[in-house]
Formats: sequence, C-alpha cells, structure tokens
Amino acid sequence: MKKWICRWMLLFLLLPGCGGAPAPKAGEDAAFVPTPENGVGLCATQLEAEPRPPMEEEILAAYYRAEEAYGWFELVPLPSSGEAVRLTGAAYRRVDYPGMETMDDLRAYLRNLFSAELTDQLLSLGGSRPYYQDVDGALYVSFSGRDRDSGKGASQVEAVQLDSQTYSLEVSVELLDSTRTAVIGLECWSFSYAYVDGRWVFTDFQLVS
Repeated sequence: MKKWICRWMLLFLLLPGCGGAPAPKAGEDAAFVPTPENGVGLCATQLEAEPRPPMEEEILAAYYRAEEAYGWFELVPLPSSGEAVRLTGAAYRRVDYPGMETMDDLRAYLRNLFSAELTDQLLSLGGSRPYYQDVDGALYVSFSGRDRDSGKGASQVEAVQLDSQTYSLEVSVELLDSTRTAVIGLECWSFSYAYVDGRWVFTDFQLVS
C-alpha cells in the first residue's frame, strides 16, 4: 500500500508543467527544456485557456435560441399575466415565464447568447418606455409584438468557421410572391458567432422574418 501511494506521488511530481521538470531519459539531450512550443510543460489551466470549438449542432442550436430570444423584443414578447400597471404612460404586465423572474434573469439569459453590447441594445429598446423593466423586484413587459413577414418563407442556416474563435452563420430566406405559393428569390444574411469574454455569443444579430 505504501509503495502504491509513493508511486502516485512520484507520478504527480513528474507531470509536465505541474510539478518538477522530468529528468532526461538515457540518450536524451540533457539541455532539453520543456516549453509550450515543443508540447511539454502545459498545465491543464493553460490548455483550458483555448476555447473549445463548438460542434455544428451546438452552433445551430444557439442560433435558434438567439432567434427566439431576439423575437421577445421584436416579434412575440415573453408571456405575461395579471393586471396591468401603468408606468410612464405605458401598460406593463408581469412576465409569466419559467426562469424569468427579474430583469437580472433576462439579462443573464441574453448574455449567454449575445455580446454585452447587443444585450444592452436589446434591453434599451423602447427608450423611456423600455419593453421590459423591473417593477417591485419582478420582471414586467409592455411590448405587444408584431406579425411575421408574410413575404418570407422557409430559411436555411449554415455555420462557416472563419478562424479558431469566429464563425459566420449564413442564413438564406425564401422570398414569396403575393399568393405565398411561389418562391421568387432569396434573401441572405450573415451573423458573427464569436468567442468573447470566455463565452460563445452572437456579436450581431437580426430577425430575418
């Protein structure tokens, strides 16, 4: 038992970059120094500093979550209930949606999808009558929403990697004729999905329908 413990303690001390430098083996150059360039001497904390490339399924799932969340400010607001409260001339009702109890909840959710700048931009919509605000510590909404563009049809989304920390979401949307039965063209958009401040987020976004 004691030999087993000592053996593991020795192994820990010999881990490259996390203990003492390993002694050169027979035939190795004694002047060899472990460095990140030769692949030796990297601790786990150093390896984790590089962002893990997201899988395509994760990127597409993030896009559809972002589309839904962006729609809360432009298309269909978060569901609400209860009597209206009038603030600065606008009627607000309490948001009735799991996990969205306060403005901090909403901001935190948006920050997992969008950059800080884009999140602030969304939360400032409405100006002096913001679409969402805290009322006595609870989240309220005054935004009424709009209908989808009747001239838009199905969309297709593709993730294109630009570098190790940036992807481009290429979105194409069908343009329909007045009867909505024939496709007369395509509308194309590109949105940046990047690793910013330790998280993968959209740095620009817009609803395409």
